[in-house]
Amino acid sequence: MSTYCTQSNIEATFGVNNVETWAKLESGYSAAQITARITRAISVASEEIDDTLRFAGFEVPCVDSSGSTPTTIEQICADLAGVWLYESRGVDDVDDAGNPRHKLQFFAERAQRRLEQIAERRRKIDASSNTG
Repeated sequence: MSTYCTQSNIEATFGVNNVETWAKLESGYSAAQITARITRAISVASEEIDDTLRFAGFEVPCVDSSGSTPTTIEQICADLAGVWLYESRGVDDVDDAGNPRHKLQFFAERAQRRLEQIAERRRKIDASSNTG
C-alpha cells in the first residue's frame, strides 16, 4: 500500500494543534493513539488516491521520475487525511440551507477535483501510467 504524505504534511496544511485535536476521538487519548489515528488517516487517503489512479490506468504507487511522490499527490493526500480526521469526529456544521457542510469542505473538494483532473488527463503530473 502506498503512503503519499506524512503527519507533518497534514500539520503544514491544517496546523499542529488542529491535527492533534481532530485525531483525538475522546479525551485522554494517548500520544500512541493519536499517532495511530493519523497513520490511519494517511492510509485511507493514500488508498483513495490509489483506487482512483489505478482505475485511470496509472501505475501505483504513484511516483515521479526520481521515485518520489509528486508534490500534487502529496498535497491531495494531506488534504484528504486532514478532512478524514476532522469528519471522523462528526460533522455539526451546516450551510445557510441547513445542509451538512463543514469548514474543511473546500479542502475535500479541492483534493477530489485535482484527483479527477489527473485521472481524466486534464492535469499532467510526473508519474507513470499504463496507458501512456
